[in-house]
Amino acid sequence: IDAKKDQLADARRDLKSAKADAKVMKDAKTKKVVESKKKAVQRLEEQLMKLEVQATDREENKQIALGTSKLNYLDPRITVAWCKKWGVPIEKIYNKTQREKFAWAIDMTDEDYEF
Repeated sequence: IDAKKDQLADARRDLKSAKADAKVMKDAKTKKVVESKKKAVQRLEEQLMKLEVQATDREENKQIALGTSKLNYLDPRITVAWCKKWGVPIEKIYNKTQREKFAWAIDMTDEDYEF
């Protein structure tokens, strides 16, 4: 995140100098340079925001045991029905051991299962 902030600061400085050059020169080439610098700054801002969101999510999820909740509190038939309805491979949700454990739910559930 710090490196991305440094890149963003450099890009903003480059944009500022390009704008100053465009004021003096006033030709098409410098305008193109200014536009490309603006796009670069915008792209870096989006990347920085994405990194910050990822860091926040990672920090908040340290307190939550997602695997335990999935195994102990969710009926596997509901999860299997959801996977079949939306075309999500069950392998993405349950690992091999869990698929063996919940084979009964996988076999008996179709996409329109209602709990």
